Formats: sequence, C-alpha cells, structure tokens
Amino acid sequence: MKLWKRRQRLVTLALAMALLASLTLASASGLAVAEQEMLQNGDFESGFTFVPNCGNVGTGWGCFTNGGSIKYGFYDDQWAPVVAQGVHAQLIELNTKGIPKSESDRFAGIYQTVNLNKGSNYQFKIQGMLREDTPDSRDDPWRYRVQWGYTSDGSTDWQAVTNWAEFPWDNYYPRTSPGAMQSFSSSLVAPSDKITLFVRVWKKWGTTEKELDVDLDAISLWGPKVGHVACLADDCAKPPQPACDQWNPCPPVNPCNGPCENNTETPPVLACSATNLAKNGNFEWGFNTWNGFGDVGKNWKPFTNGGAAGYGFYNEMWAPVVQSPTHGQLIEINTKGLMVGDQDRYAGIYQVITGLKPGATYQFSMWGELREDAVHPGDDPFRYRVQWGFAPGSGNAGSITNWTEVPWNDIFVRTSPGPLSSFSTQFVAPSSRVVLGIRGWKKWGNGARELDINLDDISLQPCSTQPQQALPRPEPKPCPGFDVCPEPNPQSNPCPGFDVCPGPTPEPGPGECLTYIIQPGDTLGMIAVAHHTTVAALAAGNGIANPNLIYIGQQIVICPPR
Repeated sequence: MKLWKRRQRLVTLALAMALLASLTLASASGLAVAEQEMLQNGDFESGFTFVPNCGNVGTGWGCFTNGGSIKYGFYDDQWAPVVAQGVHAQLIELNTKGIPKSESDRFAGIYQTVNLNKGSNYQFKIQGMLREDTPDSRDDPWRYRVQWGYTSDGSTDWQAVTNWAEFPWDNYYPRTSPGAMQSFSSSLVAPSDKITLFVRVWKKWGTTEKELDVDLDAISLWGPKVGHVACLADDCAKPPQPACDQWNPCPPVNPCNGPCENNTETPPVLACSATNLAKNGNFEWGFNTWNGFGDVGKNWKPFTNGGAAGYGFYNEMWAPVVQSPTHGQLIEINTKGLMVGDQDRYAGIYQVITGLKPGATYQFSMWGELREDAVHPGDDPFRYRVQWGFAPGSGNAGSITNWTEVPWNDIFVRTSPGPLSSFSTQFVAPSSRVVLGIRGWKKWGNGARELDINLDDISLQPCSTQPQQALPRPEPKPCPGFDVCPEPNPQSNPCPGFDVCPGPTPEPGPGECLTYIIQPGDTLGMIAVAHHTTVAALAAGNGIANPNLIYIGQQIVICPPR
C-alpha cells in the first residue's frame, strides 16, 4: 500500500509539473495550441467558379496571368491520374500552339488571402504535376517552373511578391501519360495578421507549338487558429464564458473554457431558380433550317470556322443521345473523303440572352456527349473538346474570347452511345445582355474522321442568396362529410373548393426510380443537382406546377436520366 501511495504521489507531481510547463508556455506565447486548416478549398472539392479571362478557378481562389502571345486556361481537372486527393484538381494551361511567335517569361497562377496569427508558425504543403504535349530531352530541363510566394499586407497583386521560391518539381511527363504527383512542404512564420498566398506557373522561354499542363492539388496552410488565446493561470478560477458567435462577440481572452475564435461570417450559399433564360434550351420548340449549315434549334444561331472539313447541324431525335424529352442539337465535324484536314476546326451554336442583372451570379448548365465513327485507340485522347463561353453585348460567337473546356473526356462510338454527361458552372454577368456560345473543337488535321456532338437541356438560371426553400406543409382544409379526406382517392377531388386528396406514392421501377421526401432547406434545384437530373424533369414527373413551391414532407419520385 505504501508503495502504491508513493507511485500515486509521483504521478500527481509529474502531472502538476506538466501542467505548470504548459501554462508557462501559454503565458509566454499568448496563443493556444488549437490548430486548423487556414485555406479555403485547398483540395478543390468545394467546387469551381468561372472567372472571366481565366476560366474555371477553384472557389475561394483568385487567378492571374501576364498575357502576351500565348493562350491560358484554368480548368476543373477530374482525370484520376492527375488528382492527388478526392476527385478534383486545379489545372493551369499555358499553350503556344498555332502561335508563330511568343514572349519569354509567361506566368499564370492562383492566389488566396488568409487571416493568420502574426508571428505564429504555419506549415505549407502542396502536390502537383507538370505535363507537356511533346517532351524533348534536348530542351532546357528547367524550362518550366512552379513557384510560391506571399504578400505581407494581404495585397492580391502577384507582381508585388518579392519572395518567390521554386518547388523542386523537375519531372515533365507526356500530357497523356502522367506519372506520379510531386510534393512540396515548407514552414512559414506569419509576417502579419493577413497575407495573400500565391502559386504560379512559369514558362521561361518563348517557344511555340508547346502545351504545358500543370495540375495543383492538396494545397494546405496548417497552423494556429486566428484569434485563439491561452488560459492564463490566474484566470482559471473564473467561471467559463459562453461560446462566442456573431451575436455574442469574442472577448479578448476566453479563460479556461477553450480558445475563442474571432467572429467570422460564413459566406452565403447561392441557390439558383428554375427560371431558364436560355430560350429553347431543350430544343423542344423546334428547329430552323440555315442554308449552308443545316437544322439549328430555334432561337439559336450556328457558326463554324470553315477550312478543310465538313459541317452539319441536325435535329437529333435518337433517344439514346437525347436528354429530355425528344429533341436535341447534333453538331457534326467531318473529314471523311479528305486525306488531310485543317487543325483547330470549330462548329457551334450561340444565343443572345437578355434580362440579366450586371454583377449578379448565374448558373450555366447543359448535357451532352461526343461520338466518333470508329475506335481510334492510337489517337490523342483529348483530340476533341467541347467548350463554352460568353461575351457582353449583342454580338455573335466571334466576340467570345473566354472559351473554356467542358470536362467531357469520353468519346463513344457513333452507333454505340454511352450515357450523356452533365456540366454546370457559375459566372457573374458583365452586362444585361450576353452572347452565350457552345462549340465543338476538332484539334488535329487528320482526315477520314467524323465527330458527332450532342447537346441538350441547356439552361442559364439566375442565382441568389435568398433561395426559395421548401415551405411547411399547410394544414389540409376540412372536407365536409369527412374528417380530412376520404381514403384513397388519387384521381379526383370529392370536395370542390378544398384541397385535393393525396394519392398513393408512385411505385418506382426496380433499380430505376426512388422516392424522396422533401427536407427543410431543400429546393428542386439542389435535389436535381444531387441526383444528376433537371428541375424541369422533376417538376414534370411529379406534377409540380410551380417548381419554387414545394413542401417539407412532400414525396417526389426521382428517376435517372435516360
């Protein structure tokens, strides 16, 4: 027993000394040890936002380039071999193909402003990969570099950075044969309470006919939370304070009740309405015949860039390549009968959309598919692309300069189509009128090829921070002669002037449809995105006259797209 008490005293003394040491360190630093991730969307799993003059940039990040005779691109890369974690990465492209002369020292990158604790130590980490279309061992082995840096005052001017440091990423893989992702980490002592972190790609030389693709992922800045302070020894007798939030501001010190986080306001979540500003986006209003082009959906206009290729526009009614319900737009680029065609052949459609609010956010969505006449396993897997873009005003497709690729990478055989793919992104309207364009791109000048592009369910929806959410279900009106409604009567309303009696929930087909119960905060738009369908399909399939009016507890049937 004496031995046990002696051991107990030793343990108690050790714990007391450890506590005293921790309090001494806390008093010296004035900061708690609570740490967190400081960057927003560093893994790019929280989505992308379209940024004019750049492209699709990870939400929460900004972008920059230094222009010149070169093409830049920012994309949501979902190709598994170039994604470090999750299913998304930021792709940055610097491209001089088709440009006879380019300048040296071309830059493109991303940045984010973060609040830190001045003087605290943070750990910066990142993963990435460099790919080139035609790597040549005779070229300068350091012709491309990836760098990071920061401004100490929160400035978002990348040219104000004076501390650029290179990542030791020296491997350049073929663009279509990626290798292993490379990593980098470094410590950073916060020079102030706010910094802007930059990551940039550097193409050193003015070489032409080169395409550099750089994927960035798993970007992290880990360290002490902002505004966290330690409990001091003489504060520990004080009663715990209530948690702080935007209604109960944080005091300077939060004694003995854990660290106190500074008041930060969560950005509002945008919700997009069911209104479609793109006329005839589902092509069910019919088609017009354009001389020299073919059949183009009403309210849309066709365009091509001619050259050694044939073009066709058709009213597609083949069910496997129509999203809903019976019509779609088919665009064809064809070099059959030609030994050699011209590279970079384009064909597409555009529409002038009016009634936009400058500075407001809009969501662009569509469905589609690429098909080719036969399998060509030796060809570039990215030989065909679909792009979208917009320009202010009432011009034509020629006024669009921000063409951005849609990540549709599957190319099916023309007579054996696969499932249609969806695409959705958001952008800020530059004016009350915009030219919205969609085009197919055949990159190479090879002959004897036929590319068919199917487009359907094109929409442009206004978004706001005040979503129309599901409402509480109203109490049913009494029905004379019944307590509420007779059971069952799904076909008619036995009580004119009163609520229609609910019918039984439709039985879903095996493995095809599912029943969903509307939850608080739901919108049809959110449900449509989550289940890869459209608001129009949900409304039509469930007899919903007003897509903005749904009720908590309401049952709907969700069927997958054909």
